[in-house]
Amino acid sequence: MTYDEAVGRLTALARKNDGVVTASEVEADEDLASDKQTVSAAAHALASSTNVFASPREDGWFPYSEIRFTLL
Repeated sequence: MTYDEAVGRLTALARKNDGVVTASEVEADEDLASDKQTVSAAAHALASSTNVFASPREDGWFPYSEIRFTLL
């Protein structure tokens, strides 16, 4: 998976879920879980974007318990 594909997949999940992506959704997705480093990098980039709020977490491989987009 490329970085751009990971960003697209995370954004698509947010669109499908009223602007919210949860760690449990991401970690349960086989395609996203197959490239943890790339998906984590994409999550960090999205989390630092304008109109995005992220809640960091300590456990699991996905770095945020939730990423919330206020504008998609």
